[in-house]
Amino acid sequence: GLLGGTMPGADEAAAMRQLLEYLDDPRFDRVIVDTAPTGHTLRLLQLPEIMDSMLGRVMKLRQRFSGMMDGIKGMFGGSDDPDPSADLDELRDRIERLRTVLRDPEQTDFRVVMIPEEMSVVESERLVARLDEFEIPVNTLVVNRVMEGIGDVAGGIDPEWVVEPNPETCDFCARRWEVQQSALRRATDLFRGRDVKRVP
Repeated sequence: GLLGGTMPGADEAAAMRQLLEYLDDPRFDRVIVDTAPTGHTLRLLQLPEIMDSMLGRVMKLRQRFSGMMDGIKGMFGGSDDPDPSADLDELRDRIERLRTVLRDPEQTDFRVVMIPEEMSVVESERLVARLDEFEIPVNTLVVNRVMEGIGDVAGGIDPEWVVEPNPETCDFCARRWEVQQSALRRATDLFRGRDVKRVP
């Protein structure tokens, strides 16, 4: 392409623009972003780097051709417009501010949500590694849909009134229990030093 790089996806660019607006809005103390699956999230998080790179190229092109454009405008009596690169500078400043906020553990808490299955653990490991590369803090991982006794997670409920999967009498439940326990052990080992929370 003209700028020698991949153009960001429209969805990711729109999400990033919205996030920048929320950051600048004094009505919000906290912004919670429920991100899409891993691939979309990574594209979204790469956007500040991509946009910064693209803006750099645009600004270089603008500088390279500004003398020629001034000459052409002068030949045809064009008026002096305010500096059009000011908008690009402002956008670059906002992107840098977003990058700073995303990397600041006082302002950002990225929580990875997964299920207790091998593929989900692998995908979460990949996501956490990429977030580490972006220097985005990840302190908590949430493991959703964990098979646990209702009495262990919800007080005040009479277990007699609830039908729970029983690995001792249900072969499917026993296999699923083993798969989950294996995935939970791996997640606990992989994400040592981070808080791994279980949710039924």
